[in-house]
Amino acid sequence: MLNEQARNTVWDWVESARKFSEEAAFILVTIVGAKGSVPRETGTKMLVSDCSLEGTIGGGNFEFKIIEQARKFLKQTDTEYVFQSYALGPLLEQCCGGNVTILLERIEAGAAFLTEPRKAFLKTTFTSRGLHKEWHDHYAQRTLFFVDGQEDRFEGEPKNAAAMLEQVSRRPQQLYMFGAGHVGRAVAAALRDLPFRVTWADSRESEFPERIAANIEKRCTEDYLAVAEEAEPDALYLIFTHSHLLDLELVGKILGRDDALYCGLIGSKTKRARFEKKLADNADTATLDTRKLTCPMGVAGITGKEPSVIAVAVVAELMQQIDGL
Repeated sequence: MLNEQARNTVWDWVESARKFSEEAAFILVTIVGAKGSVPRETGTKMLVSDCSLEGTIGGGNFEFKIIEQARKFLKQTDTEYVFQSYALGPLLEQCCGGNVTILLERIEAGAAFLTEPRKAFLKTTFTSRGLHKEWHDHYAQRTLFFVDGQEDRFEGEPKNAAAMLEQVSRRPQQLYMFGAGHVGRAVAAALRDLPFRVTWADSRESEFPERIAANIEKRCTEDYLAVAEEAEPDALYLIFTHSHLLDLELVGKILGRDDALYCGLIGSKTKRARFEKKLADNADTATLDTRKLTCPMGVAGITGKEPSVIAVAVVAELMQQIDGL
């Protein structure tokens, strides 16, 4: 089974693969064997299509060669998977000196396992006819199955494996962002490859960037409050809209749910004090626990006001919120 470090990776490769499969077939690259000094651990993945790439298996000439091999393999139709071993020495112009075994899997557009509900474990079965992937809830007694019945934990040669079982990282934390202005765009950029599923709401289509990370869903709507009302339980919220009145309404709606793990509002201590007074003066919101509101937001010690600097502080605080969940 893939090691602990690999399974705790923050990149949600399953979600990225789902996005890739909506467009065309692609190659799923996995490090399934690593000996000696190598740039990445077993379980590390990368997605390669004809024109797109996501993830990294260590960079350098080694990764370049694997991308090249993956795109060649994508054009083949006679097999769905292949194992390849590489010595990271002079031939690949790498100084690591270790050995890596790579699994290349051709994943077709609309692959069934990417449209099914995700479970804790993903089992891949290798046959002479191809491969099959299916989700499982429970840990299997034997984790890497070989044709001869022996078990291995990627210590030996994985090429003879009949099946492998890998634990997929937990489902990313749901985050709702309101506002696609300068700070919102900077935060969205900083959230790329982090363990969040993001719903990003704004009424202004023109404010959203052309390219958005795979873990972010754009929601262009005038009804921000409906997004907050329909949100999943135990979610995180960030508020930085173009309107203080809208910010206030969102704070009231989110705190009124009483299930937010985090509610962050951009602004100063003065803005917080004014919001607390307005909420207290309104009969509908007077009983809300404003101690659950974070404003100003962002980790302490980062004082810059530039959007990209604010984004670093805010995202760091979000990571603190989900650490250990």
